[in-house]
Amino acid sequence: MKRLISTVFMLLIVTLAFSQMKEPEMVFVQGGEFYMGNDYSPGPSARDEKPEHKVKISDFYIGKYEVTFDQFDLFSEATGYPKPDDGGFGRGKHPVINVSWIGAIKYCNWLSSSFHLDKVYEFKEDSMGFVIEKVNWDANGYRLPTEAEWEYAARGGVESKGFPYPGSTNLDDVAWYSANSGDHTHEVGQKKPNELGLYDMLGNAYEWCWDWYDPKYYANSPDTDPHGPQTGSDRVYRGGSFKSPRSYMRITKRFHFMPNKSQGTIGIRLARTKK
Repeated sequence: MKRLISTVFMLLIVTLAFSQMKEPEMVFVQGGEFYMGNDYSPGPSARDEKPEHKVKISDFYIGKYEVTFDQFDLFSEATGYPKPDDGGFGRGKHPVINVSWIGAIKYCNWLSSSFHLDKVYEFKEDSMGFVIEKVNWDANGYRLPTEAEWEYAARGGVESKGFPYPGSTNLDDVAWYSANSGDHTHEVGQKKPNELGLYDMLGNAYEWCWDWYDPKYYANSPDTDPHGPQTGSDRVYRGGSFKSPRSYMRITKRFHFMPNKSQGTIGIRLARTKK
């Protein structure tokens, strides 16, 4: 009887979770060419942003906002995935943080299934760890943006006006960072958007990208829709956070972390291939 009650209770939770779901707001990004990277930032921390190189990007969609706790908590409630710690900053419409890259991949697949879309990722997980077995870049489901897609979108795509920050010459207009955040996250979409209507591309929470990290990748990366190195130990994340100093708040700045670990500053922004 207790098992039956528990099963019914879980079904009610899942049903409630699905009833609250809405498709994420996505923005169409028209493909084009841009110069990725940065030859001009001084210091050893910017070496991996060189050389600046031309990249061609195909049409895609990217999240208008960072994924929020409201959205990710539905995934946790429906699947039993542990709810990430909000750091005491608040849940709701605050960007989700403390999510590993692996957790982000699982969220993408679950979201695709929830809206009857094709999953992008095939993976296996056992006592030996988590392994991506296949990536279907032609699938219409949700995924993480590539590093190149992220930078192209942050710059404003074909609508770019060449601002140093996403949509502005004034960092405080578009980003929550160490000087103005009060050392905590803020609800998404409170600052000005960039040219494509994307919010919080810098600041608030860092955002996982698909790519493995290689500090020398730019020297020999493909010039069309690069997906990053084939292997690596860390995955890339981008965009600065509420804790970042001004010196980190540039569109070209690259960061990396272990995919099975989480941090209180890293979140998610979704992408989809245009079909």
